[in-house]
Amino acid sequence: MTSAKPSTLEDEYFAREDAERLRKLHFEEVRRLAEHEKEELRRLHHGRCAECGMQLVPETGAGILIHHCPNCGGAFLPRRSWEALHKTVEAHGMMAVVEAVLNWFRAAAAKP
Repeated sequence: MTSAKPSTLEDEYFAREDAERLRKLHFEEVRRLAEHEKEELRRLHHGRCAECGMQLVPETGAGILIHHCPNCGGAFLPRRSWEALHKTVEAHGMMAVVEAVLNWFRAAAAKP
């Protein structure tokens, strides 16, 4: 079956409508697949170090949850911890917070 050019205005209108409907269906399918892929990646990498892929260990330092990688020494903050850290900076000043974070890293590095 070959596609012939529509010969009337009505045929052209329906051809445009069909093309637009197919375009919308295509983009919806692409969006759905992208969401599925994103969720699958999140499930696969949950709790893993972004640097080396090892399992992260949750630790609490100065009341803030920190995910620490015992393999490479990386440290990662969940959003709530990041926000709490910013509030602490506003309340106590940057140097006090930096010193507390550095003390935590020193203690984590000293662990076997």
